Amino acid sequence: IRSGYSPALARAILEHMPPELAASEAIQWMMEAIERNLHVHQVPLQDEGGIFALVGATGVGKTTTVAKLAGQCARAYGAAAVGMVTLDTHRVGAHEQLREHGRNLGLVAHLAHDRAALQDLLGLFSNKKLVLIDTTGVSPRDPERDETLGVLDMPGIQRLLVLNAGSQGDTLDEVVGAFSTSSTQQVVLSKTDEAVKLGPVIDVAIRHQLLLRGTTCSQKVPQDWAPADAGELVRSSMRTS
Repeated sequence: IRSGYSPALARAILEHMPPELAASEAIQWMMEAIERNLHVHQVPLQDEGGIFALVGATGVGKTTTVAKLAGQCARAYGAAAVGMVTLDTHRVGAHEQLREHGRNLGLVAHLAHDRAALQDLLGLFSNKKLVLIDTTGVSPRDPERDETLGVLDMPGIQRLLVLNAGSQGDTLDEVVGAFSTSSTQQVVLSKTDEAVKLGPVIDVAIRHQLLLRGTTCSQKVPQDWAPADAGELVRSSMRTS
């Protein structure tokens, strides 16, 4: 609980702990139990390929994460294998930010103003291994949230929710609920280096049965991206003083 895990999850895990364990064994058992309940996708995004739209609240690091993923794929398969699109026409400088990242990676970032333009671009990118779509940040309580996200309701587009790892548990719960989908929700944890405690975001991931695809820290592109490692995340969460 001091590490940020909720009393509900703590109780659920500890109720199954064998009573005869010594203190050190009990801690090891507890960490392994948390790790087993944290769902991680083992195939890196850049190797799996496909069309991924990064969604989430404002300021969580979607644009930087798009650039990091694009850089990872370009390193492995070449710049021609990656397509980048931004739908963010609301935030000042959003397209310029992604375009600058793209220029540094040898990639072009395209702007789509509406659903039809996005559809046209996806048609042009049909031979790309990985297509990444940067979206407008949306508040969980924004009345136009569904309308904004509705642009992404096209065959083949998978949503990738970016969660700020440093947010409070209640905030994370609200965000996950607002961006929930009918299929398993895939997520990326951003700003792990800024999080005082990782317990809250791991707790939310377990309770909502989220599928972790990776973690990001810092602003370096394409560095500072890592595939999700359940064991490392749990160990890091328990290092909190």
